Formats: sequence, structure tokens, C-alpha cells
Amino acid sequence: MKKCSLNHFTESLTPWLDENYLNKVTLKKGNKVTFSFNDGVNDTFEISDCNTSQLNKVCRDLAARGIKVDGLEQ
Repeated sequence: MKKCSLNHFTESLTPWLDENYLNKVTLKKGNKVTFSFNDGVNDTFEISDCNTSQLNKVCRDLAARGIKVDGLEQ
């Protein structure tokens, strides 16, 4: 698991989004996010400087791009 800031996390998404590598995103307690890639690889991040609401906003944006997101709070 990688620990990072919300800013670093969102910046790291850009190449994956541009190339359609992401298959699914899963949110977990403790601001943990797991990416499941189309090639079967999973990568987990712990976001250190945000609250659940902020992380949910980023993940809603991913869902709006057509990426499946599990664990979003309503």
C-alpha cells in the first residue's frame, strides 16, 4: 500500500485515465482506495490528508467517466 496526499493521488490518475487502464475503483475505510486494472493488477493507496467527503468527490468524478466505483457513500 502506498501512502500519499490527495493532490498526488489525483495527479497519479491522469495517465491511467488517458489510456483506459482502470477497470474498477474500490473505496475502503481509512481513506484507502484500491485500483483494479484491466490487466488484473491491483494497487492500493492510503490518502493521508483528506476526509471521506473529499475522497468520495474524486471517486464520483471517476464514476462519471464510466469507471466502476465500489464503496461510494451517498
